[in-house]
Amino acid sequence: MKKLLGLTICILALIISACNNTGNRIEDADSVSEVATEDTAVAFQNDAVWANIDFDVPVIVEPDLQDTDITLRGTDTLSIYSLEQDIMFNTAKAQILPAGEEKLQKIADSIRKRIGDSKAMIRVYGFTDSRAGKEFNLELGKERAKAVEAWLSSQAGFDASRIQVISLGEKLPEATNETAAGRQQNRRVEIVVVKS
Repeated sequence: MKKLLGLTICILALIISACNNTGNRIEDADSVSEVATEDTAVAFQNDAVWANIDFDVPVIVEPDLQDTDITLRGTDTLSIYSLEQDIMFNTAKAQILPAGEEKLQKIADSIRKRIGDSKAMIRVYGFTDSRAGKEFNLELGKERAKAVEAWLSSQAGFDASRIQVISLGEKLPEATNETAAGRQQNRRVEIVVVKS
């Protein structure tokens, strides 16, 4: 009887610990397949909001963002804010610079104006150039995106549960990595906001 009770407790402990991983956040694009279960994979694949994000949507001229080094592209329901790394971070670092905080405040104001706090679903994408190794670039992109996520939730007051971090590292370059100017363009953070 004691052995059966002990075995039952062990099985229950294993079941509970397996269920305890359901709140994990997806921190980079490569980790989706690692954390997806049969149930979450279906939800992720059917996520109509994020399924077809077009990063090549037209540039939007917004008077509040002119002369700010912030590029805004989008549609009525989608906004993509781009910031180059030298505005936001020192080389190979993930701590937001004071000038970057000013830019993030302008972006937060624009999100509120275009979409509103409670209706905004946000993904912060971190990109790098290709000079370092793939793993380093993925980690650096993730750390930069996480720094922006933390700022948006703690300083701008956006609901952290509505923000997701994705690191693409050196993937999806905007320019060549063969020149200094091209590498600079590829080192960026993009904040994608979708109206829910």
